[in-house]
Amino acid sequence: MGSSKKKLLKKARHERRQLECVFKLIFDYVIHADLANTHGLFADRLRELQPLTAVCHTWRQATLPLFYQSAVCSIKELPWMDNKPGSTPHKELIRDAKHRVPSYTQRSNIGLIIGGNNEHYVRKLSIELRGDVTPDASVSVLSEMGFDSTKWQGIEKLRISHSHGSILRNPTYSSESISRLNLFLLHALPNLTSVKYSSADDRRYYSEFPLDGLLASTLSRLKEVKLVSGLIPDMGSSAFLPGLVALTLRCPILSDGAHLPMVFAETLESLHMGFSAADTIWSRFYKPSKKRKLTFKRLKTLVLEYMEPADAKLKTSSEPKPISLYDDCYYASSESSSVYSGTTLIHADSELPMFDDDEETLLDPDSPTRLMFYKQQEISRDWPMFPKLKKLSVSKYPDAIAQILQHFTVERISHISIRDVSRGWYNVNATSVVGLSSLHMHISPHGIVSKRDEYRYQAWINRLFSVTSDMTSLQLNAPTSIPISLPDVIGLTRLTLLSFSFRIDLGTIPNLLSRLPFLQQLAIHVHPWSSWSNRSYGLFEHGDYEMLAHIPALSRSLQSLIAYVGLEPSASYEQSDGESRDEPMVVERELSWLLARVPSLKLFKTEEWTSHAIRECIDDLMSYESIAPHVKHLPGIEISVWKY
Repeated sequence: MGSSKKKLLKKARHERRQLECVFKLIFDYVIHADLANTHGLFADRLRELQPLTAVCHTWRQATLPLFYQSAVCSIKELPWMDNKPGSTPHKELIRDAKHRVPSYTQRSNIGLIIGGNNEHYVRKLSIELRGDVTPDASVSVLSEMGFDSTKWQGIEKLRISHSHGSILRNPTYSSESISRLNLFLLHALPNLTSVKYSSADDRRYYSEFPLDGLLASTLSRLKEVKLVSGLIPDMGSSAFLPGLVALTLRCPILSDGAHLPMVFAETLESLHMGFSAADTIWSRFYKPSKKRKLTFKRLKTLVLEYMEPADAKLKTSSEPKPISLYDDCYYASSESSSVYSGTTLIHADSELPMFDDDEETLLDPDSPTRLMFYKQQEISRDWPMFPKLKKLSVSKYPDAIAQILQHFTVERISHISIRDVSRGWYNVNATSVVGLSSLHMHISPHGIVSKRDEYRYQAWINRLFSVTSDMTSLQLNAPTSIPISLPDVIGLTRLTLLSFSFRIDLGTIPNLLSRLPFLQQLAIHVHPWSSWSNRSYGLFEHGDYEMLAHIPALSRSLQSLIAYVGLEPSASYEQSDGESRDEPMVVERELSWLLARVPSLKLFKTEEWTSHAIRECIDDLMSYESIAPHVKHLPGIEISVWKY
């Protein structure tokens, strides 16, 4: 074969790979990324993309595997039909069972896949059930589509979600119908390696976990199991190979329930334990002998989600829930791959002597590394060991957060997320975050209940931002009412993502941006009062923006800014200068000046009324011939509405 022909073949293969990558991005964005929430739109979206297969043979070969990588079936129960003469469909509860005729509607691409002999492309089966869809009804609908006419050798992932809604019949499904569903799935899906099941209300309908039979028969090859259920799955079988890598159990954990085999601790790399009481979270596992602890040798990610204390709702029912900007900032990042962030090491803080009694007895003031360590006799023997742990997420822990962090070698963990913590947050030592990659600290509404708590939080923020660290991601959430400021000295200079869900003083942001040369994404909750005018007295005046043409940029790295102000147009907010709310407020003009000094900015997101005011301010700035050449990036900024 000549060298020129080899080059052509090499070029063709390279172009084919590029084309496949482009199509994968398109399909992931349009269809598969949000598949769990878009079953009803799946068929419509497929039709929109179908012309891609008709362009040429190369495009068809590149897109077919993407079209058919997921088989989707959405089954929805229709209102009951009364079988009596003259009856009409209705949603009311019918108590005379003999007149009930179940009826369902479905959306699926399974028929299209089978009709085109494209079963070999399918890697995942997603089943969405809505309403009173019995196990027998699921089997019947799938059978009518011809799903059981072939074995789906390529399907490795099964996803089932069921939202039952109102009870319209005897709520308990028979064991026989559950067995038929399990046998049906086992016959059709011989090569499963991943099972995900989610239902928040299945406890009212099933007398047993609906996929027990499937799990028991496939544990030998399963690598991933994620279960969200009101029932307790039976995973106590020991007759399987240790291949499970990821396990999520958001299910009740009872002390007398079936235990998980210790072999899971040998293989798991990701573990999510949910709906657990603080004192029983590890009772799900068989306990080893008293002489040795349960050790998760490979575990890298651990999520511990505790049950909310019974009195938590009573404490917070009258308090407004703080708006969180974290998710919005996180999903704006194309490179974000984990929802876990943060880290906390703890130490007694001499400036804040007020501790709960249980915390004070646990602190070891003699620690030579000035980290939070605990005396060996204080550590519970029931807690496992995690020698490889890198990501830790703890939410809704009811007691002092120090009590749970004592069980981890926290200086070895790079990502720690602490959510909905109410006690002991002020003991998190700022100097202990030096080795972290990211930190997420979310304080619950009953964690800051007084002005004293808010001033204590301000002191904690000052210490945190003053520490020299290579941390790259920081998200902070607290229900404050006073404007939180930032210190002049910023040590966290390597940050690329920063999110504040507490009310921050906008006047501190310019200094912050100028000291964060790598920051790419920033999300802030802006307090309507700002110290900007005091900090920059005489620099900017309304209608006199000439200085903007002569002062340096604040940041040349920031690409995305999310700013929530939270004052609606109708709000009775008196400006200090008496201006009408029909005009942009002072804080909104300051935001526009901020945008003008960030030439790298691509996206600005805020609430709708603020976005209108910002556009008006930008138009005003661009009307000055002396300023416009220096803020040429302003018209190109994408201004979108942040919905919460």
